Amino acid sequence: MESHRTGFVWILAVLILVVSAEGIPLSGPFCSPLDAAESAALPLEVSIPEYWGVHVKGASVSMVAMIGGKPAESSFSFLLSSTGNTPRKLTARLAAPLPAGMSMTVEVPSAQGGRSTGPQSLGTGEVDLLTGFRGLFGAGGRGMLKMKGSNSLAPGAGQAVLVLAVRDM
Repeated sequence: MESHRTGFVWILAVLILVVSAEGIPLSGPFCSPLDAAESAALPLEVSIPEYWGVHVKGASVSMVAMIGGKPAESSFSFLLSSTGNTPRKLTARLAAPLPAGMSMTVEVPSAQGGRSTGPQSLGTGEVDLLTGFRGLFGAGGRGMLKMKGSNSLAPGAGQAVLVLAVRDM
C-alpha cells in the first residue's frame, strides 16, 4: 500500500510541476471561501454623448450645363443625425471656387423638424441650408443642385466638391 500512495504523491507532484511550467496560476482552482460572496458590485463609468453628422448617399453627381443655356439640375440624398436637444443646422460650401462665369445653387427642403433657408448660392464660404433640427438619427433627406454657365464661360470639364456639415446653431 505504501508504494501505491507514494506513486500517487509523485504523480500529483509531476502534475503540479507541469501545470506551473505551463504558466497557469495555481491559485485559481484553490479558491478561498473568503473570496466568494452572495453578490458583488462592479463600478461602471458611463458616457452618453450627443451624436451629430451627415452622410451623403451615392458616390457622385454628374451635371452638364450648356453655356448660356438653362440651368442643369441634379438631386442628391443624404442621412442626417443630431441626437439630443441641441438645435443644429446643415451647412454647405464648395471645396474650391468655380470657374468665372459658372454659378451653382443648392436647396434642401424643410424636413424632420428643421426649417429650409431656400436656395443658396454656393461658394467657398459656408451657407445654411436647414436650421433648427434635433432629435434625429439617420433621417433621410434630399437636396437639389442647380448649375448655370453664362455666355462668357469657356468650354471645358472638371469637378467641384460640395461639402456638407452639421454645426451647432
